[in-house]
Amino acid sequence: MRKREIAGIACAIYLASLSLFVLFPRPVLETGDPSQIAQYLQTHANFFYKILYADTHLVALGNFLMLAPLPIILNAIYPSISLKKIFLCGASLSALFELTQLLIPGRVSDLMDFVSNCLSVLLGIAIVRFLRHRN
Repeated sequence: MRKREIAGIACAIYLASLSLFVLFPRPVLETGDPSQIAQYLQTHANFFYKILYADTHLVALGNFLMLAPLPIILNAIYPSISLKKIFLCGASLSALFELTQLLIPGRVSDLMDFVSNCLSVLLGIAIVRFLRHRN
């Protein structure tokens, strides 16, 4: 397989996984009581629920790193793509996710998540710039 084909497959897997995670419904619990959340997680041992109810610092870190792979993958598929187009693609994807979360029970759309995702794209672009200058 060629490098672009492998990168295309990686992109499809990455976007599917990302979409599943970002659009996974979060159960609406009656209270935010930590014991109720802990009990729910014990009876519903779903990987996504454990992440969705993780410590807020871990969730913030996840938002910051979530879209960093996108520029790297897009650069592998389209080596001559402009960094501006990569940023617009990542920011648009983040906006789509945040707007879609408005329609999903238990999910919350947040401007800070959007900003964090855009910073994540910029981190990925910095890596792409480094790799381009290295070659």
